[in-house]
Amino acid sequence: MSAGKLLSLVVVAVAITVAALHGAEWRVVQHQGRDYVSFENVAEFYQFGEYSHANRTISLRNERRGIRAQAGTSELYINGVRFFTHFPLLEQRDAHLISAFDIGKLVEPVLRPSRIENAQRVETVVLDPGHGGTDIGASNRWGTEKEFALDVAKTAREQLLQAGFKVEMTRTEDVGMSLEERIEFANRFTNAVFVSIHFNAGTGGAGVESYRLAPEGVVSNAANGGHHASATDPLPDGGNAQDNQNIALTAAVHAAVLSRVSSFDRGVRHARFKVLRHIRIPAVLLEAGFLNDPAEGQRIATPQHRQQLAMAIAQGVQNYNAAVNYRTPNTTFAVVRANLPPHTRSITEPLAESRLPDAVAPQPPSISISGGE
Repeated sequence: MSAGKLLSLVVVAVAITVAALHGAEWRVVQHQGRDYVSFENVAEFYQFGEYSHANRTISLRNERRGIRAQAGTSELYINGVRFFTHFPLLEQRDAHLISAFDIGKLVEPVLRPSRIENAQRVETVVLDPGHGGTDIGASNRWGTEKEFALDVAKTAREQLLQAGFKVEMTRTEDVGMSLEERIEFANRFTNAVFVSIHFNAGTGGAGVESYRLAPEGVVSNAANGGHHASATDPLPDGGNAQDNQNIALTAAVHAAVLSRVSSFDRGVRHARFKVLRHIRIPAVLLEAGFLNDPAEGQRIATPQHRQQLAMAIAQGVQNYNAAVNYRTPNTTFAVVRANLPPHTRSITEPLAESRLPDAVAPQPPSISISGGE
């Protein structure tokens, strides 16, 4: 055996030994120039004790967390909440693959938000009731989007104030406000989050969907339009500096809404709505139901339903704040605690076969985003 081959075997053996000591490592495969990892690898790294796949359905589960996905789609469920991946899930031979980009930009910050770098404790919540003035938004026989969104925001404000947050609103009455004015207003605040409240309309549509800013180079889940930038704009936006905070906040608010109201889960999505593109604080745009759906539109028109939506928004913000600041947890928030392996290297870092993982001291358990009281 040559000295070179022997050295290679030693390197691999040492890497395996270190990986065993410090948690599973990522095994990256290439497909059409993009990095992917297997769901089996995901299960190892995040310590899901149960991993199975049958008929293209993938399931990862332990006593407190779960991921379910379908090969060939762009959807997966994390802790029961529906997400849309940035790139399709693949099937190669017996392996089911997810892009490394989706691990870094979606799975990791949702499962382990306390590890998000530069996530700040939330002091101020900026509530943005959509539309206003001559811009009524969607409507039905019982009212308009601008009215319903403002009512939800006012009730959410009361809930958040009671929880100890400062609250600012882009509008407190029926006045028009440009998207640029909303962005400029939100960017006045630090240690803050931005929640834009809307209602939907569309043929045959029903349910709740939430949007965060699409990461750089990722195709949007929303169609181009007057309030939306190019779906494939390759340039980063100012809001992309908070990609991980954005997905954690969006997941927390979306999960809380689903826990409060009976509605179809249309998923956590990504788009380039203009109101999200240049926000310098973590931001989410909530579409809290379809006004033109007969049953859902009638429910939205009731004060009781809008109150539940408002309480859910407030709860989602609190869950996000607790999750990203886990080291001083508030146990009144229902969040999932689970021991997870420490990072030896991040999926988002360059991966070289011969690189030995760095030893990392054990970390306290993280919290994964979850709905609930």
